[in-house]
Amino acid sequence: SSSDFPLTLPASGPPDYRGQLDNSIGASDQLVGEFQGGTGMSDDLQHIVKWHNGEKVFSPFSSAEMERRQNDIRAWMAGNDVDAALFTSYHCINYYSGFLYCYFGRKYAFVVDHESATTVTAAIDGGQPWRRTHGDNITYTDWRKDSYFRAVQQLTKGAKRIGIEFDHVHSDFRAQFEEALPGVEFVDIGQPSMWMRAIKSGEEHDLIREGARICDIGGQACVDAIAAGVPEHEVALASTTAMVREIAGGFPYVELMDTWTWFQSGINTDGAHNPVTSKAIER
Repeated sequence: SSSDFPLTLPASGPPDYRGQLDNSIGASDQLVGEFQGGTGMSDDLQHIVKWHNGEKVFSPFSSAEMERRQNDIRAWMAGNDVDAALFTSYHCINYYSGFLYCYFGRKYAFVVDHESATTVTAAIDGGQPWRRTHGDNITYTDWRKDSYFRAVQQLTKGAKRIGIEFDHVHSDFRAQFEEALPGVEFVDIGQPSMWMRAIKSGEEHDLIREGARICDIGGQACVDAIAAGVPEHEVALASTTAMVREIAGGFPYVELMDTWTWFQSGINTDGAHNPVTSKAIER
């Protein structure tokens, strides 16, 4: 039925859409279910699949910490007569689910209702969102342009008031939500969630301190690499490499992304965020 997600994709990629699936395969990383009609895909299966490949992997935060965050959202929803929260920003999806998406022109979501929490991700990401999400995950395909909104529709069935991030959902995006979810009243969850995130837990304090310690290592590597004639980018590489190696050595199976060094010299120091260049350091 349209309310179910009966298809799981294998590690090797999407199934052969020309035929019918073998319903006898039972492993979680194999195909299960079958195409409706026997020789083709149902309309729903063209839009939405489950790609639960592998097991959940390392998170820098405990399950109890992630449950605390999601339950804070649910408490706010209960107090404001909101049926579901529909997060779309990098920061909120990452904070409340543990999954950090890579946009590449595709839309993402994290839907929290009073019983469940589910990321909505693009098929290009494979099973990685499932492995990183504290909660469930569904994948929308590129077979139809409205697949993302079909996924959101299924996860918010019956909802009358939905929280969205007013500071992230631009006017065109909101119009698309209004078309996909007629009769739904949208309320802002951007500001309430911001204040929730501002109050740090003990686990967050610990991770922030660890991040500061690793930055100190990068800073020392930066100082050690500075010399007349050395290009800025070589100094930055030395600093970044030291930090990445320290992160990798201290966290198991951690995602290594977005660690960098801003290093400027001479005239390039007039702006805090001026990019690293190949300019040589001058005495």
